[in-house]
Order: sequence, then C-alpha cells, then structure tokens
Amino acid sequence: MRTTPVTAADQGRRLLEPRHVQVLSLLAAATFFQGYELEVITVALPQVRHTFGLSQGQASDWLALLAIGALPALLLARRADRVGRRRLLLVSITGLTAASAASAAAPTILCFAPCQLCAGGFTALEVALSWTVVAEELPPGARGYGFGVLATLSTLGAGTAALTWALLLSPHDLSWRWLYAAATPVLLLAAFMRRRLLESSRFASAAAAGRLAASWRSLLRPPHTRLLIIMCSASAFGGLLTQAVAFVIDFMQTQRHLSASEANLIVVGAGALALPVLAGAGSVSDRLGRKRIGCSFLALSVAGTLCFFFLARSPVGYFLALVVTYVGHFGAWPTLSGFSTELFPTSHRALASSASGIASVAGQSGSFLLAGLLIGLTGSLARTVAALAAGPLIAVVFIAAGFPETAGRDLDQTSGELATTPAAGNDLGQAATGAGPLGEPRALPAWALRTWGRCAPRH
Repeated sequence: MRTTPVTAADQGRRLLEPRHVQVLSLLAAATFFQGYELEVITVALPQVRHTFGLSQGQASDWLALLAIGALPALLLARRADRVGRRRLLLVSITGLTAASAASAAAPTILCFAPCQLCAGGFTALEVALSWTVVAEELPPGARGYGFGVLATLSTLGAGTAALTWALLLSPHDLSWRWLYAAATPVLLLAAFMRRRLLESSRFASAAAAGRLAASWRSLLRPPHTRLLIIMCSASAFGGLLTQAVAFVIDFMQTQRHLSASEANLIVVGAGALALPVLAGAGSVSDRLGRKRIGCSFLALSVAGTLCFFFLARSPVGYFLALVVTYVGHFGAWPTLSGFSTELFPTSHRALASSASGIASVAGQSGSFLLAGLLIGLTGSLARTVAALAAGPLIAVVFIAAGFPETAGRDLDQTSGELATTPAAGNDLGQAATGAGPLGEPRALPAWALRTWGRCAPRH
C-alpha cells in the first residue's frame, strides 16, 4: 500500500491547534492587503511618474523619501511592548485604510507623498506586529510555516494588484488611482475582522509575571546588543537591491519596449511559478535551519536579478530571469525575517522586530538614493543594479557568521528569556545568571549608546 509523502509544510500544519489557525487566519487576511498596498507603486510606476511629471531619477528620490514613513513604527512598536500587540494591530490596519483612501484622491506629488508616508508607517507596524504574534503564538516546529503563510498572503496581495492593473485598469486606460480606491472597502472589512483577535498569550503571561521592560534601553545591553547590531546591519544591506525590483516593470517598458500589460503579466507569471517556494521555504527551514536555507536563497535572488538586467534579451529571457529572482527572494523572505522575532525576549520583541524593519527600510531608502546618484553618473540602470547587488551579498555574510540557529527551538531558548529576570525598575536588560544561551556579547561603546539615545523612542 502506497503512502503519500509528508511535506515539511504538512508537518508544520499538523502542529497547529484551532486557536493557532484562527490567529494565523486573522493576521493573514490583513497581510494580503499590506502586500497589495506595497505593490501598487511598483506596478503603476510609469503611470504615476507621468501623472506627477517625474523622471526616473526624480522618482527614485521620491521613493526614498516615502520609505522613511516607516520610522514612526518604531515609536508605536515600543507601545506594543508596553500595552500589548492587539491594540496596535487595530491601529495599524485602520491607519492603512485611511492612508490608502487619501492616496487615491491626492492631486499632486506634494499631497501624494504625505499619504504614502503615513501608509508606509502603518504598513511597517502591521508587518512587525503580525510576525511578532505569529512567533509568539505558534509552536516552535510550526513558526517557519506561519512565517511562510504570512509571506505567501502578502505576495498574493501584490499579485492581485499587478493583475488588476494589467488586466482591468491599464487595457482600458483607467487611472492607477483606482488601485488604491478599490482596496479601501476591503481594508475596512479586514479591520472589522481584526477585532476578533485576542492578545498574545506570551505577552499576557509576561505582563502578569511583571516581565515587561520599563525602558527601551535594556535592549542595548547584553545579551542583546551584538545581535541587534548584526540584525539591523543585515537588514539594511539586504534592502539595497530594492530599487532594482521596483524598476523591473519600468525597465521592461521604457528600455525593452514592452507594453504595460506584457510587463505586468511577465512579473505575475514569474511570481506565480515561484509561489510554492514561498509557501514551503519557512517549513523547510524549520527542519534544515534558517541560516542554511535563507542565505542560499538570498544569494540566488542576486544572481537572478543580474541575469535579468544583463543577460535577458527577450520576453522569455525576462520571464526566466525573474523566476530565478523570485525563487531566491521568496525563499529568503520567510526564513530570514523570522530572526527579528526569535532572537529577542517578549519584553522587546515588537521593538526589535520594528527596528529590523526600519533598518530594512533605511536600506531600501538608501537603495533609491544611491540609484538616483549612480544613474546620473553612469547613465545606466543595469550598471547601477550591479553596484547595488553587493548589499545582499554582504547581508549573507552577516547572517551566516553572526546569527545563532533558531529553527525548532522554543522562544525562551532562542531569546535567552529563561536566563533573564526583572532587575531594578522592572528593567530586563541584565541577565541574573550571566550569559544566556546565545552568549554574552560586549556592550555597545559609549558613543553608540549616546547616538541611539538621541534617536530612539522615549517611554
């Protein structure tokens, strides 16, 4: 009698109880529209540039400015470590709904930019808290599966935006503004559904036991400082290739002379073919390790991007290069993003996750700023992409050399939470028993603490 082989995703799914499924479903619904919202500016970038009269270089500068909208998420994430995840998740989805509606009606770039700044902040908060709750609520052997579900739904949202533009709006010469307008009523429904979400059980337990940190400064003390620096550095370098991804459709239309529908369908088709990797990579990393799987896929995404801009010369070539790019990106995303929630204790998990997200946004912003400068110097988008590709490769080195393995381990072990007790003033920055299971890195130098203290959120 033949038996059906059990995949890594099946194993992760079987570990979920009904309450886990409910939490994952409520988070995934809003994550779908977070992906949709982020993709709109990419799929309709040539038309948005035309509406507001922007060149490629000017568009890169504006996109870099829009990326800093994620910075306020750091302040709100600190509140989530004080008052709970549920309340701030409701704030994030409500704010994203309002910002999306306002973006649809913005008459000029000076009006559009503030709307997108707000949308970026609420999106960053939504992502940080959703991944935090999944890490806290799901069992160790299913965390990667949960990360994969969130990443998959976000990608499906992005694909929906691309298909809506390519098949419904662009062929009929309808405005890109309808992409934002169409999302508003569904986001309202998602906000209503989100009200059913309960507070994270791990946060509730930490609050009841008095294990919430009174100050963000304890995140800067051992055993967290070294991991925080490595995580933020890797996130920033990993974001340097963002400009290349954002300009894929623009590149095919303006320099390879494909139509908007052709370019969008190539992107959607390549993404659809790579989608199974996104769904399964997190589960595979639960078994084989986050670092091994994530770093391999991240390097693959760089290779695919370079092939797209330098070697591909036909629609089939663009499609195949993008398949490789998306396979690499989709495999790295759910495996490597989980580190920001797995390496830090409950008292600082949302703040650390948000710090990682903001570092990534800083890298993305730097990507657009550097691209604008390099395009002006070289006159070539392809050469610019080649220079920016060094960023993710540096991130691979940081992750492989600096992170401990977290796959299959309980959060109390991966974060060192079992080795910490509340210190004076309910500050969790110092370990009562010395080094936690991840070691005792050196504290930050005084100049770094002063610099962080000037820009970090006050409590």
